[in-house]
Amino acid sequence: MGQIVVTPQEMREIDRITIEQVGIPGTILMENAGRGVAGVIQSRFRVEDLRVVVLSGRGNNGGDGFVTARYLLGRTRDLQVFLLGQRDQVQGDARFHLDLLERAGGIVEEITEDRLTELERAVLSADLVVDAVLGTGFSGDEVHGLYGQALEFVNRSPGVVVAVDIPSGVNGATGRAAPGAAVAALTVTMGLPKTGHFLYPGVLYTGDLYTVDIGIPPAVIRAFGDREVLEAPEVAEMLPWRLGPENKGDFGRVLVVAGSRGFTGAAALAARAALRAGAGLVYVAVPESLMPVMETKLTEAIKLPVPELEGRIVPEAVETLRRTGISFDAVALGPGLGRTPQVKEFLQQFLDWYHGPLVIDADAFVLLYEDPEHRPLREVPPVLTPHPGELGRVAAMNPRAVDENRLFVAEEQVEHLGGVLVLKGKPTIIATPDGHTYLNLTGNPGMASGGTGDVLTGMIAAFLGQGMEPEEAAAAGVFLHGLAGDLAALDLGEESLIASDLIRYLPRAFREVRAPQEPSEES
Repeated sequence: MGQIVVTPQEMREIDRITIEQVGIPGTILMENAGRGVAGVIQSRFRVEDLRVVVLSGRGNNGGDGFVTARYLLGRTRDLQVFLLGQRDQVQGDARFHLDLLERAGGIVEEITEDRLTELERAVLSADLVVDAVLGTGFSGDEVHGLYGQALEFVNRSPGVVVAVDIPSGVNGATGRAAPGAAVAALTVTMGLPKTGHFLYPGVLYTGDLYTVDIGIPPAVIRAFGDREVLEAPEVAEMLPWRLGPENKGDFGRVLVVAGSRGFTGAAALAARAALRAGAGLVYVAVPESLMPVMETKLTEAIKLPVPELEGRIVPEAVETLRRTGISFDAVALGPGLGRTPQVKEFLQQFLDWYHGPLVIDADAFVLLYEDPEHRPLREVPPVLTPHPGELGRVAAMNPRAVDENRLFVAEEQVEHLGGVLVLKGKPTIIATPDGHTYLNLTGNPGMASGGTGDVLTGMIAAFLGQGMEPEEAAAAGVFLHGLAGDLAALDLGEESLIASDLIRYLPRAFREVRAPQEPSEES
């Protein structure tokens, strides 16, 4: 399983269970948190050469800062600790560690409005600033008053900024950032990473992310394991192995139903991606007038000309496909089909005939799911691959709102759609009907180019055809798709990246994912 990710609210519940039911005091959890932050700092920097400033707020995030400062006492060139407020405003575990820091010899200076000049001077002369001001409890639209002034100094500082748990001013659940939120070079988070670390724009404020163990029992963490970050070892375990005696029929007969006049590229990209992703046989059903183009574009795929009207597929194509007698193991449905009434009727009749695994993408997704009362019900959950505009149309939401709330929109909408939902973008979200969610971190802005989604559709269909379950086919497809894009960008640059480059780099992506899992020659 990949790294579990939680919301701040879920993390607070984990802390509560650990404190109240397991019996580990909050002061111990805070001690472990601050020690972990100090440990990361000392592993990354020669602290003995640095002027370090610790900025602590009045809550538990500030308490983590006090512990961090205590572990840095005597180890830095200079250490200054500032409390944004007054001592009598600090309560509970944070007050315990404030007092402990002072008994250990630390000096904590209170900052009020009349001492901002002193704080500004210290922060702007620091080599390293520890931001322990707000933490994951922040959920507002603005950072006011003393805290806002302090964060302005932090962002003007030439020193390295290390955030405790999350940069102050960033919403730990949604990743939204208030104006003037702290921009960190690295963030040290407690127990488990938070959703806001991976969602935009929060990921841009987080910098390098470190997660420290604060002593929460694994059994407590496992109870909150419904959301995780996809990682290469997990993807490698999902992929099918080739043992030796197989033939092309053993790796799936995949049908790609795609393309229309002017959009032959969508069909070609999906088919080529399916082949590169390991499908044994790939069939491409396109309007018959497009066959000369497809014969030129595709060498390895088998072309199936079907009836059309003005370059777009029509319902009679279902009978044409049925008469082939081919038992398709998976279908990719939708790229470049268009949205005419005849296409919609074809799709509905096709689903009445074909009941196996399939990917529903692009035009097919909109036509089949925009009417909530007539959405298809499938025994095998389809993989649905919309971008925010397509999901927004189906969910009656503004596409920008979908994009800005992509994690929670995907988790909500999957309950209404009856399939594995892949919400494309950064990060891509894979939400499943049983409540499990993956966040995929591979991929880069160079992939914001026409046709990259068609490549993903073909890849997922190929994995379905090789017998993978819809959830795993979607997760592996998304991860490898993004990884191929990252490898391509390293060689070509993001600006020059086009969809067909992803197909070219798929072999390298497979090798990179599989390499750690393959036995070495020495073993």
